[in-house]
Amino acid sequence: RDVGAICLKGTTGKARLGNAPHRVYETPMGMLNAIGLQNPGVDHVVRNILPTLDFSETRFIANASGSTIEEYIEVTARFDDSPIDAIEINISCPNVKEGGVQFGNSPEMSARVVEACRKVTKKPLITKLSPNQTDIRENARRCIEAGTDAFAVINTLMGMAVDVEKRRPVLANVQGGLSGPAIKPIALLKTWQVYQEAAP
Repeated sequence: RDVGAICLKGTTGKARLGNAPHRVYETPMGMLNAIGLQNPGVDHVVRNILPTLDFSETRFIANASGSTIEEYIEVTARFDDSPIDAIEINISCPNVKEGGVQFGNSPEMSARVVEACRKVTKKPLITKLSPNQTDIRENARRCIEAGTDAFAVINTLMGMAVDVEKRRPVLANVQGGLSGPAIKPIALLKTWQVYQEAAP
């Protein structure tokens, strides 16, 4: 089967080691992860990884992540000056203590990030929305007004697992993102809600 596009791992301005282990835990209907955006930094990705990709085979989408609006601008601008086909703005990472949760759960902050990124790139912007917020429709509306071209609905749900023997969280980060079959009904509902707001 042909692949329409491949989305790269979340990329920040500087290299990040991510969270301490344990970072992954299997649940009965999915998986919790708290990797914490481990990556080599945007300069390394653009200089050393993008040249190894075959852009004639499929489209490649960068994932811009950050702890501040300035970092989102830095990463987006760097990818704008690259052969990448589109840029996904990760404003909703649930396992990063700063940046992701605050930006993705606030329509005002989400719009500010999108608006800032829109000013430094002409490439298509895809905003990854968080399901961990009060009204995803309002967030979508504000992001459209700020200049997003599309949405990734949704990111993972916040969750945790407990070691009953030790009586403590399994993940060193305490919370992580829940993915897998368990969240599909939620993803479908959130997609429907965003469609009601975003459809022409």
